[in-house]
Amino acid sequence: MFQRTLRELRKARTVPSWAAQERGRRLEQLLDQAAETDYYGSEPGYEALRERGVGAFERLSRLPILTREQLSKHSLRMLTVPESGVQMTATSGTSGDPILFHLDRQRGAAEWAYVFDAWHRATGYELDDWRLFLRGAADLPGGADHYLQRATGELVLRVQALAPERIQEQWGWVRDRGIRYLHGYPSALSYMAKLVEEQLPDDEWRHQIRGVLAVSEEFTPGQQQTFERVFPNAGISNFYGLSERTCFASMDPDGTFHAEPLYGITELLGEDGLPVEVGQRGRLVTTSLMIKGQPFLRYDTGDSAERVGTDAWGQPTFRAISSRRGREGLVRADGSLFPTTSLNVHGHQFLCIRRFRFRQDVPGRVTLRVEPTADAAPEELEEFYQAMCRRTAGQVELGFELVGHLEIPPNGKDRIVDQNIAGVSGTWA
Repeated sequence: MFQRTLRELRKARTVPSWAAQERGRRLEQLLDQAAETDYYGSEPGYEALRERGVGAFERLSRLPILTREQLSKHSLRMLTVPESGVQMTATSGTSGDPILFHLDRQRGAAEWAYVFDAWHRATGYELDDWRLFLRGAADLPGGADHYLQRATGELVLRVQALAPERIQEQWGWVRDRGIRYLHGYPSALSYMAKLVEEQLPDDEWRHQIRGVLAVSEEFTPGQQQTFERVFPNAGISNFYGLSERTCFASMDPDGTFHAEPLYGITELLGEDGLPVEVGQRGRLVTTSLMIKGQPFLRYDTGDSAERVGTDAWGQPTFRAISSRRGREGLVRADGSLFPTTSLNVHGHQFLCIRRFRFRQDVPGRVTLRVEPTADAAPEELEEFYQAMCRRTAGQVELGFELVGHLEIPPNGKDRIVDQNIAGVSGTWA
C-alpha cells in the first residue's frame, strides 16, 4: 500500500487531469457509501447524497458543514463498515477541544507515503536515514529520557528533557551517530536549536543537518528564521495534517500550503459559507478521500487560513493557519477575545529569549513570562517587552516576569497562551 500510494500521489502531481478524474471518482464513491449510513441517510440537510444524477462535487457543495460536536456525538451512526474495521480515536487537534471519531484500521502505510513524500521533496530525506525525534508524551523503557529505536531509525528524546545544562550531552548523541534529520514539534525543535546556538557556539555538526521535519503544531516565521540561522544547510519540511485525516497540505519555501488532491477536498469559506477571495481569511472545511470507514463530509476543522490562490484542481492554496477557538486568545477587560495572531515574533528582538508565554488569570491583565538566553542583556529583554506592550496596547495590561525554565505540558506541545479563564469563547482568527 505504501508504494502504491506513493506512485498515485506523485502521478497526481505530474498529471493533473488524471488526478481530477480520480478524485471525482473517489468522491462519488464516498458520497454513495455515506448515503447508506444511519446518520447521513436520515439527517436533514443530506438529501443531496441521494441525488445520483448530479455530479459529485455539486452534491458535496449542497451538504451542510459538519461540526466537531456532530462528528463526535454521531460517530457510530456514520460508519460505513463494521466497528471491527475501524479504530476509535480521541484528539483535541490544534484547536483544543477533545472529540471522538473512528478511523480505518488499515491506514498506516498510505499515511506514511504522504509524510515520506513531503519530507523527501523538502529535505532529501530517504527511508534509511536516521532521525532525532523529539517527542512529548513518550513512554520510554525504564522511564528513560531518550531511547534508540532501531526498527524505525529514530533516536527518541523526550521534549521535557531538553535543558541548557544537558544540551552538550544530548547534541553529542546526534553528532556521534551522524544524524542529519531533526523531527518533532516546531516549538521543541526551535528551543533545541537555540540551546545549540547559545551553549555550543563552535559546534560544526549543525552545518551537517540536512532536514528539519516540523510536525503537529503551528509553524511561525520566528521558528523558520531560527532554523535557517542555526542549521544553514537544512531544508525545512512542514505540513498541515489533521488527526482526523481529512487534509494533508505541504508548505512550500514561501510559506504557502498546497493540499494533496487525492488525500481530501479542501475548502476555505467565509462566515457567509461562500469561498473567500485571495487575501481574505476563511475557515478550513475538509472532506477526506483517505478515510472511508467514517466519512468526514465538509468537516469544519476549527482552523482558519488566508487564501493565496487556487491549485490545478480548484482547491485554495493558503498560508498563516490559525486556530479559531478561544484557548488561543487573550481576554480583554470587557470579556471579548483578542486573538494571538499578532503576538508571534521574529527578527532581532527574538534573539535574547529561548521561550515565552502569556499567562492570564483574570480578564484584561496578562503576564508575559520569558525564559531568557544565558547572555541576554537587560536592555534587550526590555526591548522585547516593549515590543509586546506595543502589540497588546489598548487590548490588555501586560506585566513581565523572567523565569529560569518554562515547563512544557506532558504532550510536549508548547503553547503561546497559558489561559486560566474558564468559558473563553471562540473567535475568528
